[in-house]
Amino acid sequence: MVDEWDATDDARRIGARARTIGEHFEAEKPLLKRLPQEEFETGLWFTPRVDRYSLVTVRPNRYSVPVRLIGRQLRVLLHASMLVVYEGRTEVARHERIAGKAQTRMDLDHYLEGLMRKPGALAGATAELICSASMNWGIWRWTAAAPSCCSRF
Repeated sequence: MVDEWDATDDARRIGARARTIGEHFEAEKPLLKRLPQEEFETGLWFTPRVDRYSLVTVRPNRYSVPVRLIGRQLRVLLHASMLVVYEGRTEVARHERIAGKAQTRMDLDHYLEGLMRKPGALAGATAELICSASMNWGIWRWTAAAPSCCSRF
């Protein structure tokens, strides 16, 4: 089907030009270069600093990263549907991109390391963070490691 469309288009003339589209392409074909072997990156790079809440701000939205990175400047690759955060060459976080503005996406797994060192910190955590746990594996790892402070879950 696509081959038929290509053949039809190759025979087409633009305006009053003497040659067809196919004839123009055949003349240009030897001048074309080969496609590069390396992958072409389509995302945008940002270098935000991690705030005291373990969040990076990219465009108007905020995304969580592991608490050990607070205060550091990280590299963020923003794609159309996802966001990837790197510390050096190591991927440290990956989130689905938020469509709205001034919203926050938190992953409880990013806060578990801090909660292991300071278990009482959960009492002052935002409701959004507690609700985002929604039965993921991180909360099970944390409750297994520190069952005395997890009676709420």
